[in-house]
Amino acid sequence: MGGALSAMKFLVHIAFLLTAFSGWSQELSGTVLDVKGGSVPGVLVKNLNNAALCRTNANGFFRINGKVNDTLRFTSLGFDTLTVVFDKQEQTVTVRGIQQMEDINVTRKRLADFDVGYLPPIKGVQIYTGTGQIIKLDRLNGAKSAANPREMFAKIPGLNIWESDGAGIQIGIGGRGLSPNRTANFNTRQNGHDISADALGYPESYYTPPFEALESVEIIRGSAALQFGTQFGGLLNFIIKAPPSTTPFEFTSRNTVGTYGYFGTFNRIAGSKNRVFYQVYHQYKRGDGYRENSAFDQHQLFGQIGYHLTDKTKIRLEYTHMNYLARQAGGLSDLQFNENPQQSLRNRNWFNVDWNTLSVHFDHEFSEKAYLNVRAFGMHSSRKTLGFLGKITQQDPAGPREMLSGDFRNAGVEARFLRRYIPNQGKDIRGAVLIGGRYYQGKTTANQGVATDWTDADFTYQNPDDLEGSSFTYPSQNASLFAENILFLGKKLTLNAGLRLEHINSGSGGYYKQYLIHPVNFDTLNIYTRTDSNLVSRQVPLFGGGLSYKVSKRTKMYANFTQNYRAINFTDIRVNNPNVVVDSMMRDEYGYTAELGLRGMKDDFWIYDIAGFYVFYGDKIGLAPKPGTVLKERTNIGDARNFGLEIFSEFDFVKALTDSSDHSLSLFVNAAYINAKYIRSKEPNFVDKQVEYVSPIIVKSGLRYRYKSWSFQVQGSYNAKQFADASNSVIPSGDAVIGEVPAYYVFDMSGRYAFPKYFQVEFGVNNFTNQSYFTRRATGYPGPGILPSDGITAYVTVQFQISK
Repeated sequence: MGGALSAMKFLVHIAFLLTAFSGWSQELSGTVLDVKGGSVPGVLVKNLNNAALCRTNANGFFRINGKVNDTLRFTSLGFDTLTVVFDKQEQTVTVRGIQQMEDINVTRKRLADFDVGYLPPIKGVQIYTGTGQIIKLDRLNGAKSAANPREMFAKIPGLNIWESDGAGIQIGIGGRGLSPNRTANFNTRQNGHDISADALGYPESYYTPPFEALESVEIIRGSAALQFGTQFGGLLNFIIKAPPSTTPFEFTSRNTVGTYGYFGTFNRIAGSKNRVFYQVYHQYKRGDGYRENSAFDQHQLFGQIGYHLTDKTKIRLEYTHMNYLARQAGGLSDLQFNENPQQSLRNRNWFNVDWNTLSVHFDHEFSEKAYLNVRAFGMHSSRKTLGFLGKITQQDPAGPREMLSGDFRNAGVEARFLRRYIPNQGKDIRGAVLIGGRYYQGKTTANQGVATDWTDADFTYQNPDDLEGSSFTYPSQNASLFAENILFLGKKLTLNAGLRLEHINSGSGGYYKQYLIHPVNFDTLNIYTRTDSNLVSRQVPLFGGGLSYKVSKRTKMYANFTQNYRAINFTDIRVNNPNVVVDSMMRDEYGYTAELGLRGMKDDFWIYDIAGFYVFYGDKIGLAPKPGTVLKERTNIGDARNFGLEIFSEFDFVKALTDSSDHSLSLFVNAAYINAKYIRSKEPNFVDKQVEYVSPIIVKSGLRYRYKSWSFQVQGSYNAKQFADASNSVIPSGDAVIGEVPAYYVFDMSGRYAFPKYFQVEFGVNNFTNQSYFTRRATGYPGPGILPSDGITAYVTVQFQISK
């Protein structure tokens, strides 16, 4: 009898647990829409009965633990909080906005149909004005695995792109006449935190996140860029895809094969469960390269985990790792390039990068009108260059190689608080103020010495305690305060103003060696060790402002003005290159940017954006021939001014004639005219000369056809001729460092098919006319000399995605 009672109790407990689990495992789902029927992503949904949390996905859909008659609360910055009792398992919820809904709807529609749009005036803890643009990557055509920048940035006007890296390991872009060198004229970030080597001391980007991992890319130019930094180019922010909010597990695998031995694989797992969200991805790619001696091997790893402490507070931790080893083919002379651009005269040159960043993000909503974000970040990274860096006219002597190494350590914290306000309840006036602060400290170590005489990638100094070249440490410290205010006057006029106060300390300390060489037999007669130290401190106030006016419901005029500043970094004050000397009297660069534009949308078939700009660049640093020598000098060449016109337009012929949702045939045109010249210089020969690496005319245009799950695109890119130095030398120098960069055009083709479930296939041919061209003449590594761009290449990508 006792056994029977025990068994009965056991069965009762099991039934109770099953009932409880069944109740716990029930789910409610639905879609969140705005008042015009558009989906609203990122809305926080909380079940007030069991405290379960989730967020709507890109289509406004959500799924949350709960049962019928539970009460759900919907909150999102920019919308009224809404509480709904779910009387059935699936419902549609409509939320009302408290900011300019027209701008949000236009942005969402542009991104859905055209892959590119502009950002709303307020997003999270950031205020966007001026030419704030966003590239949506979900359905973007092109070589994503190899991150072909011609295709990825095809719809952003005014960008000059260096294409000496055909694998997308590093991108080099510059806008409005600014140098593309490692994107150093942009404030480069990932998910809002710094990823460049040193934000002020060495703002070059050796790391680029995988485009397969990105949700979007934000480019902010104009007055709003001042809240992110002092750079002339503005902000370039890579946004990693957020984990899916409606499933605890999603797996994505993308595998690409291409010409010249290219193979790339990208694998990601991600999900959300109750208060926790997470993702981990890994990308690996390798290839033999288009040229001889140009193989590469790269790994990228990213991990993210987050937790909703409450329905208004969350915290997340992110770690990024990247390492790659590349064999560098070196530069070519003009004659060699014309003979065969795939040849290489250097077989012992290597490049290695190891990149590590860690960041913590804290977000808190005080109310639907007040929001706080604090982000802390740090980096410990390195890069090493190994090989023979002599002029291309010199044969590699096959002796010990020269090695340059850099170690980058930095850390910082940035806090932002945004508060919406209504100054007068009786009038149609509203606004938002953003205040913030930032502290940043960096330390870079740069060494130069003799390494092994082999051909392999042995990054070891022969005499690490007594380097033959130099050893320097470059500390930097930066504290800044910034504020931005935006004011909506009625339904048409918007005003904004910004202020940034910078305190910058930068210095250098170390030694370098000078060698006294016999003029006849070239023996070393003596070695002098020179010590050098420097510390510079400055305080810099910067201002910016702008306005926009709605000409019609979906058309807006805008004007912006902002000051810019670029502190001397350690590549300016010390160049370890036998072909280049440094002006010891070099000064910081300063200037301003002004713009006037018109942008809008006609129904769902035509978008356009036209902007005129003027950039004043004072004390511009560049490379020029040093009078009386065969060397080049890095110096303040003088004052430059860049003005021009940027035009972007995309027109969908099918949607202009019909309401078909199955077909789309769109043509985009992206054109820029840039007139960049020196207006003052200590060298009279430079006055009225064209600024180096500015193509006066840049045109990108493409035709894309979509039919249901199919998509095809053909794109052309054209750059007019440009010059490699401030003297505008047309006849190239013997070492190919100075001379003209001829005009070039390139055509790309890409396609995609998405199966009903699980699979997607992408394919394309880049430079399908097999043009021989180059975009830069390198003064040092990975040259010196002409760096040819890739000829015809092809690829196929297969994507598999499954979720629980």
